[in-house]
Amino acid sequence: MTNDQPDSINVHTAIGSVDYAAKKHRIILMLLAYSAIFGVICIFLPEEGSLLDFVVGLPMLILGISWCFTDADQHNHQIGKLMRFVLVLLFIIGFPLYIFQTRGIRGFKILALTVLLMTAMAVCAFCIMLATLYIGDALGLFE
Repeated sequence: MTNDQPDSINVHTAIGSVDYAAKKHRIILMLLAYSAIFGVICIFLPEEGSLLDFVVGLPMLILGISWCFTDADQHNHQIGKLMRFVLVLLFIIGFPLYIFQTRGIRGFKILALTVLLMTAMAVCAFCIMLATLYIGDALGLFE
């Protein structure tokens, strides 16, 4: 008498497997790319503060919040309503709170890396602004 069923079945399903590190890496690259775009846009913005400044900065806020939600999915953390509210309206306060809420004292490492990213974004935007001014001046756009 033979057994028709195999002893073990090795079934590997990739359903639901998400590469969170790659998603977060893409968000960081999008932040750097947008900082370059931001460098070009800043040249043409009026000097006085306006609603346009908010609109131009909105993609950075959206990317920052999406990083937090991707990170929360990766760590199986549920972001509450109050934290969502703080992340949207006061990201500069909400982001460190979220990091310390999910990582504790190890959050200082993430915050240090965030400062490094922000520095890279500022340098990128500044260099692109200078290049835009140089090219615009060479072409006679800024008279």
